[in-house]
Amino acid sequence: MSASELRPPALPPGGADLVVHTPGSLLVATDALLAHLPVLAGLADAVESDTHRIALLGLETPHGALRQAVEGCERSSAELADDIRRLRAGILAAELGYTAAERAATTLQDTLSDWVAGIAGRGLWAALPALALGGFAAWKLAPGSDRQKTALLQRWIIAHPELVTSPEFCTLVRRFVTGTDDAVLGALGVPEPLTLLLGEHGLGLLGVDTSAAAVIALGGMSGTRVMHETPVRVERVSERTGGAPPANATERLDRVPGDEQVRIERYSAPGQPDRYVVYVAPTQTFSPVADGEPWDLTSNIAGVAGLPAGSIRATEQAMADAGISSEAEVMLVGFSQGGLVADALAASGDWNTVALETYGDPGAGIELPEGIRGMAVHHTDDFVVATGGPQVPTDRLIVERQAYPDGSTMPTDRAVPAHQRDAYVETAERIDRSRSPQLRAELDAVDAFTHDYTAREGSEITTYSYRAERIPAPEVPAGLIDDLKDFDTRRFSASSSGVGG
Repeated sequence: MSASELRPPALPPGGADLVVHTPGSLLVATDALLAHLPVLAGLADAVESDTHRIALLGLETPHGALRQAVEGCERSSAELADDIRRLRAGILAAELGYTAAERAATTLQDTLSDWVAGIAGRGLWAALPALALGGFAAWKLAPGSDRQKTALLQRWIIAHPELVTSPEFCTLVRRFVTGTDDAVLGALGVPEPLTLLLGEHGLGLLGVDTSAAAVIALGGMSGTRVMHETPVRVERVSERTGGAPPANATERLDRVPGDEQVRIERYSAPGQPDRYVVYVAPTQTFSPVADGEPWDLTSNIAGVAGLPAGSIRATEQAMADAGISSEAEVMLVGFSQGGLVADALAASGDWNTVALETYGDPGAGIELPEGIRGMAVHHTDDFVVATGGPQVPTDRLIVERQAYPDGSTMPTDRAVPAHQRDAYVETAERIDRSRSPQLRAELDAVDAFTHDYTAREGSEITTYSYRAERIPAPEVPAGLIDDLKDFDTRRFSASSSGVGG
């Protein structure tokens, strides 16, 4: 092993703040630590090899002071190799111990939070009418028209991004969404021990998905278009041949569409079955009214609930139009709601998903089949990710980073800066520069899915783009729906600025 190989890997500025959660173990470490561990192992092997050479030299040295000195060097070299191995083992043990303690503490805190939610549900149920009446009265008594007050609220939220951009706020959101079912059951008089038994930390019969399903069910019974799923239709808007495959994570994220909700690349090679990469767009509007756009709040909530959301059904229609069969190998890439759609498609078992790469998606609670390669990239200060609840075990790498650490300057031209596409692009660039062996192995495997084909003579790439729309539901009286639509949700979403939501 050369001196350059033993030198600790050079990490780019800011690159060490990635945290990699490896599947199948408790190891949680920065990419810097993961990059240095194999260097320590290689250094120990190199020192041990030198020890053997010194020992051979000692055997050939005549008895006397010189031989004693050589034997002393041999002992020191052997001790150094043992010390390096103990250092590496100690780092691993410390990480394992820290992670186990962190998980135990988090589980205990979540359990206590759910218990408190069940108790609070009893009191909140009684106070709910008064709280609702008080909130309505305060809104109506505030100066200005409803439209003016809505615009003022939007400007205030965007001007104060720090209120919703922190790991602490994300923890609060996650505990709120996981405690909602406990609060409802508590309000109905169900004992707290039974709610815990039925929840995420017990049998798993109730959780974020059941709470989201209840919202969709109520929307369907409301007689309005609020949270009401509808049929969808899909149109192919373009088709072209040529181009090159994405070279890294940054380029894959860049290919996630904006205006066209679905982009599909077909990779063909002589004598080989076609492979496909499906890129799925983020949320286009956060309006609770299901109008023409399937990538909306209704689909977000239905997707978290594990229901066939409009955006999921539209993506499947596009995949069928592109000729993707249930046997064809597919890689799914998505950002925000697009990641949620990708998770749901992979979990369905209807498609032969071999790789899955998502950014900023609320799909942590979706259980995936074993063996799917790829990674899920999350910002610890992105509360959209937290709305998906706690992360279930997965074979994929979970890569985390705080987009805006303490002291950072946050943009005030759009809401939820840690969830914007440009923030995740920066994280993808850091991932591409990472020296973590686990992360590099995963990226190489994902890259090979397309590059194995394009390296063959006669290969071809065909790209399809799709637009989808909801089939309008029956008209309902104006009133609440018009008020909800006045809230300019596109300022909080992806398509207007091209940065993602």
